[in-house]
Amino acid sequence: MIEPPVAESASGGYGGSRRGPPSNQSPPSNQSWRLPPIPVLLVGVVLIACAEVGGASMAQFKLELTRWARGIMLARPQTHGLVGVRDVDEQILDEALVKFDAGLRLFHLHAEGLGTIIIVTSMVAVSVVEHAALRRVIVALITAGGALYPLGYLMWSALIPFQGIARGKAVAEWLVWIPFGSAAIVAMWLLVGALAVQCARSARGRSG
Repeated sequence: MIEPPVAESASGGYGGSRRGPPSNQSPPSNQSWRLPPIPVLLVGVVLIACAEVGGASMAQFKLELTRWARGIMLARPQTHGLVGVRDVDEQILDEALVKFDAGLRLFHLHAEGLGTIIIVTSMVAVSVVEHAALRRVIVALITAGGALYPLGYLMWSALIPFQGIARGKAVAEWLVWIPFGSAAIVAMWLLVGALAVQCARSARGRSG
């Protein structure tokens, strides 16, 4: 059973006294799952929708995108190391265009996957994690990190024609992948730690 999201009570729990299983007991087998806050659900669903739109757009406008990127790169020969020799330049351009296309595809894949992860992880957090502050931190980190991390691939693809492969990747790493990827990783490990503590408490309660 899945319950709709409820406002956090003054005591810090979701749904007043329904704050999850006591620390010294195992969760009941029929425990209800709670939906995360509506804004979090919206972020996850919108991210998945953007992934689908992005995938369809890549297929529909692949030729136009390739022509655009190639034109920008030809206008910036020094940025891409073009030397004016056709055989050499074509290899450089082909490599850059492959990376350009890969960035768009990786956005589609990561946005689709992380949208689902946002929904599932936040649902687990609001349903199982006992401490209100820890719940809020986990949900905030996974939502922000998961939603913004895929945008790094769009940024990388957009920067490749202007800045080159390596420079574009470095910018995307420092501005998007490192901070927001780290946020998502921290959220997951906080959730793992919270669940491990609760499992240990439940085990002690049964043995006692």
